[in-house]
Formats: sequence, C-alpha cells, structure tokens
Amino acid sequence: MVIQPQNFSLPLVRNEQVNRDVMSFYFDRTKNPSYDFLPGQYNRVIIPSVQNDPRGTSRMFSIASSPLEKEYLMITTKISQSPFKQTLNSLQTGGSVDFFGPIGRFVYDETDTRHHVFLAGGIGLTPFRSMIMYAASKNLATPITMVVSFSTVEEFIYFDELTKISADHKNIKIIYTVTRPESSWTGQTGRISTDMIIKYIPDFQNCPFYICGSAKVTVALEEIVKSMNISEENIKKEEFPGY
Repeated sequence: MVIQPQNFSLPLVRNEQVNRDVMSFYFDRTKNPSYDFLPGQYNRVIIPSVQNDPRGTSRMFSIASSPLEKEYLMITTKISQSPFKQTLNSLQTGGSVDFFGPIGRFVYDETDTRHHVFLAGGIGLTPFRSMIMYAASKNLATPITMVVSFSTVEEFIYFDELTKISADHKNIKIIYTVTRPESSWTGQTGRISTDMIIKYIPDFQNCPFYICGSAKVTVALEEIVKSMNISEENIKKEEFPGY
C-alpha cells in the first residue's frame, strides 16, 4: 500500500507533559479526513514563524498515534532550547501547524505473521507506539515483542499505556529496561544485548527486527542483531537525526 504525501495544516487540540523533558502534541485529524498513513511513518512539521534556528523552520517527527486513532495526530518529542522546539512548545490550543506527509518505509507489515521484534532506545519508541496500538486495535494475532531501553525510570514514555496493552493482548510483550536503575525498579536492567534478546525472544532466528533510536543507538543495536546472524532482509531501521 502506497500513500501519497500531501501538504496540510492541523490545529493543536492539546499538549501533554510526558516526563520532565518530553511533550506529546495532539492535532485535530478530523480537519483533514483524507489524510492517512501507515503505522511507523513520519511527517515533516513546518512552523513558518520560527526564527533564528540553524536547522530551519521544520523537523521530521514520527507519528506516535495509530492510523486507527482517527480523532487526532500525535507527535511526542524532547523539548530542547532550540527556537523550533520552543515555538512548538509555546503553541496555543487552536494554533495551526503545517505538515507534509506521510513519509517513510519504516512501517509495520501486518501481512507478515512472523514474530515481530521491536528494539528501541528512548524516544525511538514513538513509531512503535503507532505500530503496537494499530496491531492491538485490529486484534492481530501476530506475536510482537518490544524491548526499549532508557537511562532511568523517570525518562519512560507510554509505560502505563503499553503495559496495559500487553496485559490485554497476550501476543504483545513489552519490556522496559533501565541502564541506571533505582532500588524501587524491579524490572529488567541493563542495555539491550544479545542475551536479553534471546531471553525474551528465543525464536529470534527468523524474526523481522525493527530498530529505532538515535544514530548511535541504532548502529549499536544493528550490530548486535547482525552478530546473531539475522539477515539484512529481516532488519528494518530508522535513525533519529536529532532531538
């Protein structure tokens, strides 16, 4: 399925603080009913009023909402001190943002019924939320296991929501791992590793692997997966160029 990208504008419905540094922004998708996308794709977001940003007036953002969440289009991002991010963060309800999309081939293939493995570092979780919510909404039987790594529990995003999805859908397993755990954390610890993947996905040999995160994280995870003799054709990856 190919969806042609388009230029469009949507008003902000609300924003939501996810953690100390991360915000989610919800835009009114009903204002452009013809817009559609595949789970895992991204949009270019343009804010013409941004001034003095060396990277310009636009950024690429993964679509964190599912295609089946028809009321809104959601993006989740770290809020830095860049003029672009500060302008986005100061947007008032009803304020309009320009989009171009959808873009990208890092998409969930629902016709592939093999066990899907999602590996993410931090904010690289965002396209996987779209994929997981989509699969859960359609009650797809395809097994999905996601392992996502954060430095601390305080940096988690979507934890309660995805944990509930996992509880409601036995074919979907969600593992958060922490590299700097506190004593109150009783879950998985450490960086994503070969041993961790084997622990949670013993049938990994013929699984499609999806990898997403910063360039450094993506390269490291891809090296781990390749060391497990996973073929190139079974690896999809998406690098976030900057936050």
